[in-house]
Amino acid sequence: MIWRGSAWFGAVAALLSGGLFLASLDIGPFGPLALVAPVAVLVYALSAPRWQSVAAAAFLARIIGALGLVWAYHDVLPADVLTLWIVGHAVGFALIILATRWIARGAPLWAALMSFPLLATASEFLFGLVSPHGSFGAIGYALVDVLPLLQLASIGGLAALAFCAGLFAMACALAITRPRAWRALALMGGAPILLAAVFGLWRLDEAYESHKRVALIAIDAISGRHARDIDAAEIVKSYTTAVRALDGKADFVVLPEAVFRTSPASSAAVETPLQDAANAVGAPVIAGFDETLADGRQVNSAVIFTPEAPAQRYIKRRLIPGLDVGYATGSSVFVDGANGVAICKDLDFPAMIREYGERGVTLMLAPSWDFGADGRLHARMAVVRGVENGFALARAATNGRLTLSDRYGRVVAEAVTSPDDATVLTADIGLRSGGTPYARYGDVFAWIVVGAAAVLIGLRVASRSKGRPSAAPTEVRSSRV
Repeated sequence: MIWRGSAWFGAVAALLSGGLFLASLDIGPFGPLALVAPVAVLVYALSAPRWQSVAAAAFLARIIGALGLVWAYHDVLPADVLTLWIVGHAVGFALIILATRWIARGAPLWAALMSFPLLATASEFLFGLVSPHGSFGAIGYALVDVLPLLQLASIGGLAALAFCAGLFAMACALAITRPRAWRALALMGGAPILLAAVFGLWRLDEAYESHKRVALIAIDAISGRHARDIDAAEIVKSYTTAVRALDGKADFVVLPEAVFRTSPASSAAVETPLQDAANAVGAPVIAGFDETLADGRQVNSAVIFTPEAPAQRYIKRRLIPGLDVGYATGSSVFVDGANGVAICKDLDFPAMIREYGERGVTLMLAPSWDFGADGRLHARMAVVRGVENGFALARAATNGRLTLSDRYGRVVAEAVTSPDDATVLTADIGLRSGGTPYARYGDVFAWIVVGAAAVLIGLRVASRSKGRPSAAPTEVRSSRV
């Protein structure tokens, strides 16, 4: 047995891949490392004689990689929920690695190369369709800072990003385990990624058609979880004072999610000052409410105060399981001309947000609420929705980040909110109409990947049923799967 299949390398592979996952995925600050994070485990999977040791290495790697979620949510989510989420993802990753091993060890080079990207992308997409957290945890978010590759989301959504990352990793792993095939791997694996980068650079060169000046305001000391112990009048006064201080220097003003708590009896005392502030600055003010409506429903809403016009309301459609208990959900998008409004977790669900892209939205205004350590992660997830659908994003989150990004995923301006002082971020953001292929055609690429993965599995099953021997990995004599 060579070193790649040894037990000691399995342990090293688990630690190395796990560390790279931890540094790149979820709250990890070095997203591009996700392109190489699976390589060590994949090399071990293609070389080790026993599938049990491969499963253990993959499981351990993904557990290590998910430790950032413990840091981010240990004081937010119940321990059993967090544990189930992390262990479930680790089991899923181990199964993907085992399936990749099963296909690649008995397949021609092209099929081996496609096995991991197809299986990883298909499983991630299908899981996102049923998960109450939508696309949270998707590997594509790690590529948000690789702007040329990020533009793939405008064509194939998150699935295109996941496939790109998986293809690169598998090409690297096969180049190590099948060194004589490196030229073919460079062509089959490198050419598509190079073409994607060229497309991305071309798209990033597009010009804006117009600009809007947007102001984001968050006062953490009186927002979100802190607001429950503070007089409502003080909250209203603090925010309206900050809005009026803009003095007409913004086209839109966005405040965080659930800033104001109201009932039918108290709503006028809150909404009237906000409407007056919008009138004074001559710009719509989008404010987050935790309110009880006249029909008795408790909702998480965004109220849009347009100057000299009746207020409008959008009700959040995606709630956080276990936290937003007792809230009613909304049933429709909010689109006013080329502007849209969504709230925080809504932006975790690509298929739902795609309706904004279909309706030609060029600027999304999003009151939000972060949990401190996940501020960057959640902001970047929302940024990807903008790339998918062709809209700029103005996201104001309490206990997190204020983020302004364009339709290409470039973060134009950003600020971390403060527990002590008001945080105000104002910047011009470029807009361009025209939508994207993803907004028009949706998850076509993802479904093609699902179909291709099924075909690849079918070919492998057919090969075994015909009695063809499995190809052993380079320099490893065992034929066990």
